[in-house]
Amino acid sequence: MLRKCRRLVVVVGAGISVGAGIPDFRSSTGLFQTVKEDFKLKGSGQSMFDSSVYQDAATTSMFHAMVNTLHTLSQDAKVTKFHQLLSQLSTDNRLLRLYTQNVDCLEISLSGLETTVPLPAKAPWPKTIQLHGGLQKMVCAKCGWMASFDPTVFEEDRIPECNECRELDTVREVVGKRTQGIGRLRPRIVLYNEFNPDGEAIGKVTSSDLKARPDGMLVVGTSLKVPGVRRIVKEMSSAVHAASGMVVWINEQDPPAAKMFENCFDLILKGDCQEIPDILERWEESKTSPKRVASMKKKKTTSDIASGAVSSIASATISEKHRKITDVFKVKKLAVNGVKSAQLEK
Repeated sequence: MLRKCRRLVVVVGAGISVGAGIPDFRSSTGLFQTVKEDFKLKGSGQSMFDSSVYQDAATTSMFHAMVNTLHTLSQDAKVTKFHQLLSQLSTDNRLLRLYTQNVDCLEISLSGLETTVPLPAKAPWPKTIQLHGGLQKMVCAKCGWMASFDPTVFEEDRIPECNECRELDTVREVVGKRTQGIGRLRPRIVLYNEFNPDGEAIGKVTSSDLKARPDGMLVVGTSLKVPGVRRIVKEMSSAVHAASGMVVWINEQDPPAAKMFENCFDLILKGDCQEIPDILERWEESKTSPKRVASMKKKKTTSDIASGAVSSIASATISEKHRKITDVFKVKKLAVNGVKSAQLEK
């Protein structure tokens, strides 16, 4: 799939950055849990990612401390093998679009995965779409002025003023005009229960990508809890299946059991996504090794048999039963028994 698709869509979450030392959100060691413990919150740590954090000084101070810590982690982190694989897919002209929920900005630091902030309302659009913004920028909530994120201005409960607004107000005062007020700066990330400034543009990008007939999709390192992301995955999977492509779920956990995801995923790989580049490299080496070339003249190899079995997943119709990880195990088990028993059981 990774070597044949020409219009691949990838949707990623925090799981792809865990290998870089950045915690995910929802696991037992994720940000929601650690934030809850660090700040001794009664409820979930998710409350620190809600727009209500600006309602009082205490939560604002905690939010700033958390954001500065996350920014430091992101700045110190090195891109992972999986990030590099995504970059290579783009360089090879196989990647139609990368939709990321991550605010660490590791993806956009790589060649072929650049983005544009703010997201333009019209094409051409960048290769990477940041669904929830990113910690590389701070923005004025009033005038929209942007600059590189500066953690030193987000200290304790102080919400920094916008220099652009202040200068404009000074000019208006000099010429005798009424003040319009000074806006406040904040990290350019999208919190729960607030408007996404790139929302309309994201809708246009997804509509364009659906019309482009994507021929494959990877959903990696996300629990798919955010409604907007769930909708993108559902609609994109239908488009991929219409183009006879395959939708692959890669995660430590099973995909959501929600009815909307029935018949959505054709292949489920449970494990660390950082193993995928190594597996791909070994597979490519096996395709060109002298021993393999010689054995091909005599009989089909185990990898060929497994490949054929996995191909039967890719060609499955949407009406077939939702495939489980046990189906993948059947491929591995059946592949060693010979070609006659390599087909997946219906």
